Amino acid sequence: MWNLWQSSFVRSLILDSALFPAAVTMLMVVAAYYKTRKYPSWHSTFWAAAILAGFLVGYALTYRDFSFPPRTVLSWLPWLALVGGTVVAIADHRRYQWWRYGARGLIAGASAFVLLWPILRQETVPAAFLAWLTVAMLWSVLWFALTPDNRDQKPAGTTLFVGAVGLALVAPLLGSILLAQFGTALAVVLAVALVFSLLMRGSRWDSPSADVGVLILGNLMVDLRFYAGASMVVMGWLLVSLAAGAVVAGILQHRGHSGHWTVLAPGLISSLPMAVAGWMALQTYLASGGGY
Repeated sequence: MWNLWQSSFVRSLILDSALFPAAVTMLMVVAAYYKTRKYPSWHSTFWAAAILAGFLVGYALTYRDFSFPPRTVLSWLPWLALVGGTVVAIADHRRYQWWRYGARGLIAGASAFVLLWPILRQETVPAAFLAWLTVAMLWSVLWFALTPDNRDQKPAGTTLFVGAVGLALVAPLLGSILLAQFGTALAVVLAVALVFSLLMRGSRWDSPSADVGVLILGNLMVDLRFYAGASMVVMGWLLVSLAAGAVVAGILQHRGHSGHWTVLAPGLISSLPMAVAGWMALQTYLASGGGY
């Protein structure tokens, strides 16, 4: 074990992708919990900021690129997360729900276009439009399904945690250790926020927290499919995993169930198709000879 820790690569994986993001998230959620008790309407915004900040710390330590304009597709990740998170947080404070619907659709469509632009510009207009529309629609539909209105969003957080863990496991098998590190950072910050929210009685996960998770995970999944070369089969199972978690959460909450089981059940169910995605990625890795 000590020999592993002596490896600079392993040490950086643990510190940069897990411990430092977890520490930043923990400090911010604790501060948000105590500092916003007098201003409960701002609680969800600060909680979402803690998740975003923790992930961006992992991004900065791993990729170290905050250039603007961004030089690579991955360089867009912090800017899309910051702008998108800000827009959906502002929309969440509006009186009418259609503000949130519009903000989600707008951010999903804009993010899909930005991330796919290097590929879209090489295609014909009809093919490019179809590719963009497919990604934007899938992203938007999953976003709406995972974060229903006026509910505690902890079940969505659990499902997103499973999705981030699955991406972190699948990505290195497909040749992208970098995406695996980003997936690990996202999984860690979501886990910290979830555990803290479960331990603190009366603590809620409101929409902005789940929105930030959907936004970051969606970015990573687009990169996994179009730039890391994940097969449609693997991506299909990843999407099924997220959809399964959303369906289970909806059923349990519709029937009036509450408590920790309602939070944990969507994650447990979504882990089954996520395991299938991991198995399919492993078969692809073995078929390629096990090399990167």
